[in-house]
Amino acid sequence: MIRPHIRTDIARLQASKVLRSLGQGALLVTFALYLDELGWSATAIGGLLSLGALYQAAFSLPVGVLSDRLGRKPFVIGYEVGIVLAAALALVSEHPAVITIASVLGAFGRGQVGMVGPAAPAEQAWLAELVPAPLRGQVYSYNAALGFAGTGIGSLLAGLVPLWAGVLPGPAAYRPLFLLPLVTGTANIVLLARAKANKPRRQAQSEEKRDLWAGWKGRLSPEERAIRREENVRILKLGAINAMNSMAVSLTSPLLSYWFAAKFGVGPGEIGPVYAVTFFATGMASVLTGRATRRIGIVRSVVAVRLAAVLVLLVFPFVPYFWMAAILHVLRSALNRGTQGARQALSVALVRDERRGFASSINSLSMGLPNSAGPAVAGALLNAGYFSLPFYIAAGAQFLYGILFGRMFQKYDTVPAADGQARAPGVTKAGARR
Repeated sequence: MIRPHIRTDIARLQASKVLRSLGQGALLVTFALYLDELGWSATAIGGLLSLGALYQAAFSLPVGVLSDRLGRKPFVIGYEVGIVLAAALALVSEHPAVITIASVLGAFGRGQVGMVGPAAPAEQAWLAELVPAPLRGQVYSYNAALGFAGTGIGSLLAGLVPLWAGVLPGPAAYRPLFLLPLVTGTANIVLLARAKANKPRRQAQSEEKRDLWAGWKGRLSPEERAIRREENVRILKLGAINAMNSMAVSLTSPLLSYWFAAKFGVGPGEIGPVYAVTFFATGMASVLTGRATRRIGIVRSVVAVRLAAVLVLLVFPFVPYFWMAAILHVLRSALNRGTQGARQALSVALVRDERRGFASSINSLSMGLPNSAGPAVAGALLNAGYFSLPFYIAAGAQFLYGILFGRMFQKYDTVPAADGQARAPGVTKAGARR
């Protein structure tokens, strides 16, 4: 049972996710097209998106670790400030240097579906502090669904570009959309400032410092060493296979609007509604996955739908018409990304409470580094005329991910018990989670 005041804070976090995802959805559709109008090549666009992913990966680890000690809230609000500054820069200038800085800070065009960039570990740990362990699979899935829904609405707004293209011709027609993250980011700063977050306890910080010093000196108790060793193994396993999945996603998603435009000759008026339907369907899939985690566990829920998505991905580049590609894209995204919330719930369940920020950081870092390479590789392949190869590589990587995810984490799954309460396996030493 979640107390009313905690429900209010959860609602604030979820509302901020929806607002954030509006601008992300609009710019996911239009940002690569905007850069194309400005004369950027596919390789240059991919390189810029890769740079943004590298920035996120580089800062996610220190943010997660520091948020364990300093609290989650300052980092999440700080990222919103960055979004506002980035949107303001992009709104007033199309100079390549300004666009580069704005894109990196604001994660423009990267399909973040409501995530907070390098502050994502802090946000995930903040939500975990508010939600009881048995409910996390479902709540995280609902949270992801809200991000998908907001991104879908934002994608629809991208379809407005042709309406004012007569007044603002060429690249200028895309720039009004930067008002969206500017306004929603400002609203989120106010909204999150009112949300309460658990302050790090001084006693816990003192114990952490003693444990850290003891760890350097090799003086941790055998029990604590065993707990940390098992937690670290879990985190590294998840990080290794997440890297594989992230590379697959980054080869296909960031430049997909460019791929649609280059292959089928369509623009934001056609692509925007397709993305909107895609994210609405993915949100519904996330809700269904969240319910499935209560019945069959997180791992089995993830594996089943991810392997089905591989089959769709193999067919996708062959279709000759835009409407066929659109239908397959909707289906693939619903199967593939609908498990996002469940996977986030697993990552915070692998360690004890005081190491959640660290675990989320490793998770983000393992996804961010490969994600930073994918758009650059995809851009180079598209420039060379290899329009199908990125999808084949991605399908192979995601197939391996599904198999390895099931084999490595089935024993760590949060599984239903006879009394209806979830049982989370884990370290059985005194003071640790089961």
